[in-house]
Amino acid sequence: MAPLVQNVSGLDTDDPRCVVHVLGCTGDWTGGWDCVTPKGGADAFITEDGQSGRMVEVIKRGEPAIIVCHWTGIYWNGLEIGFEIFRQVVKCLHETFDHLHWMKLSEISRYWAAKELTQIDWNPQSRAVALRAPFACEELTLELPVPARAVEVRQSGGKKADRLRQVAGDLKLEPGTWCPQNGKTLVCLKLPKGGSEVVVTA
Repeated sequence: MAPLVQNVSGLDTDDPRCVVHVLGCTGDWTGGWDCVTPKGGADAFITEDGQSGRMVEVIKRGEPAIIVCHWTGIYWNGLEIGFEIFRQVVKCLHETFDHLHWMKLSEISRYWAAKELTQIDWNPQSRAVALRAPFACEELTLELPVPARAVEVRQSGGKKADRLRQVAGDLKLEPGTWCPQNGKTLVCLKLPKGGSEVVVTA
């Protein structure tokens, strides 16, 4: 489920602030905080054949899929019943999907703050995107509306442009890379706080 960016202030100052509410998309089906018998267990998250379950629904929508669990249910008085459920869920997820990217809650929060609050201005004449980011982000992905032969990134005031590396497809994207997709260009960059520019060479 999409995180909520709230209580935004100071975007035009050196001290921008916001709260990102990361929403869990499941119940705690690993045993909860009081080690209750799991209702549904792994199948509630994802069935063994990968065809149904709450995680499948959310991942297919393209939204962050946040598993809810408590340490007590994972540990289960040393029996680790919840942990075995979690291991089965992870196994089925990787057998079903080939594009999973695991992130910490802090990383999801920072990504969503950058996604929602970065000012993005596309100039079709110069084939450049000007970015004004109140928050830095280690790996932000952008879709540019034109094909490219090369992509460069330059920080505001910087004279040196960093050329990004082309990869075979979106599953290979990582910070500092780009790939073509359906006549457009996908770019993954380490977004700095403040101003920067992404330039596409035709």
